[in-house]
Amino acid sequence: MVLVAAWNSTDPAGAAALVANEHLAGVILMGDAIDSREQVMATTSAIATAAAADHRWWPAIISTDQEGGPVARLRGLGPDLPAFMAAGSATDAESVTAAYAAQARDMAQLGFTVVWAPIADVTVGASDATIGVRSAGTDPTQVGQTVVAAMEGFLSAGVMPSAKHFPGHGSVAADSHVALPVQTASLDTLAARDFAPFAAAIDHGIPMVMTGHIAVSEWGSAPATTAPAAYDYLRHNLDFTGVAVTDAMNMAGVTDLYGPGAAEVAALAAGADLILMPRDPALARQAIITAVTDGTLPRSRLDEAVGRVALMMEWQEALSVQADRAPVDAGYARTAAATWATVSSPSCGGRLVADSVTLRGGWPAEREILAQALAEHGIGEGGGTSVLLLGSGQGSGTADVVVAMDAPWGLPASTATTYVGLYGRSADALRGLADVLAGAVAPGGTWAIPGMPPACADNALAGRNG
Repeated sequence: MVLVAAWNSTDPAGAAALVANEHLAGVILMGDAIDSREQVMATTSAIATAAAADHRWWPAIISTDQEGGPVARLRGLGPDLPAFMAAGSATDAESVTAAYAAQARDMAQLGFTVVWAPIADVTVGASDATIGVRSAGTDPTQVGQTVVAAMEGFLSAGVMPSAKHFPGHGSVAADSHVALPVQTASLDTLAARDFAPFAAAIDHGIPMVMTGHIAVSEWGSAPATTAPAAYDYLRHNLDFTGVAVTDAMNMAGVTDLYGPGAAEVAALAAGADLILMPRDPALARQAIITAVTDGTLPRSRLDEAVGRVALMMEWQEALSVQADRAPVDAGYARTAAATWATVSSPSCGGRLVADSVTLRGGWPAEREILAQALAEHGIGEGGGTSVLLLGSGQGSGTADVVVAMDAPWGLPASTATTYVGLYGRSADALRGLADVLAGAVAPGGTWAIPGMPPACADNALAGRNG
């Protein structure tokens, strides 16, 4: 009842059998488990039915990673939001809540009860090893406000969000997928920077916090997922009373240190309530039973963990009954991409390109989508304004308009008349970009990183406040 296993097949019966046989708290659907809306709904329904038959009174954790941008398991099944840095750039928090509420309604229609988002990591910029554009930005206060806005959107539809990855993955030099990062900053420094968004989310009632495979020197050499001091800090310094869930237990940041089963027992003993993606669910379950039987893991600790998970999912069920079931506007991701885009240009307030454009960069399919969307506004291809699409956060170049589809680290090294932070490269994001370039939508984003020229949204805000 404390394990959430990965499922990588489109077979609903297999997913249901896994839940029933291993008495799982739930399942996380990975990319290979997602093919169509009908197939996903069949799988989530089978999981829910299997869990309900397993002598429990709370619904199953039926989950996936749906952050937006580069981490979006449901891509192709509905509207596709840009990365979280786009939301962090927004100057209208209500628009962030509305967008994630729409995404959550779509997820709920597919049968999901939990989403492994939002990202509460504060990125330190180009030296960030893995988070980058997945973070809402470099300012802890702004990141915290964005996390809260997204959290409120998810909860409005009865989908449980999880702030991740405590103690913060945006300021370490290694990727926990491939090694154990070591955080050498002091706890005082971390409290003011990395911990701050988690504290904001906790203050506003986040139901879950995900611990990451990151060793904090002041807490010892173990990753936070298995470090008692990490959970103690969450409970006693940040007053967190919800569910503490581990990051995926098949990542090198923990597998290099523990064998299968031992890692899950260590995490529970340290204070985790929910174990995500054990390498071997059957072996992990047996290891937990053995640890309780021989006294290595106190039964009271396991009961506490199960109790927290059960209470959270009872809350999820109650929220779901009351949730807004308004139809999902199929254009919400395009609208979000346009209104959250960040633009620095001398031509604020109108069209940013001529009647024709020359598109460079990105993938051919991306240029084709953008060209088709621009054509909707009467803007053709060939000559005219040059537009360069940067697909890498470190990329830079020269054009009349330079667009960062990833993190905008390379924009200061670019030469352009107009700079755009789009933070996404999905079809919805590119269509939103076309709306901005054509002057049909005013870009409402400000830069989520330092060192950039003034954004059009900054000028608009100054005008309103002047």
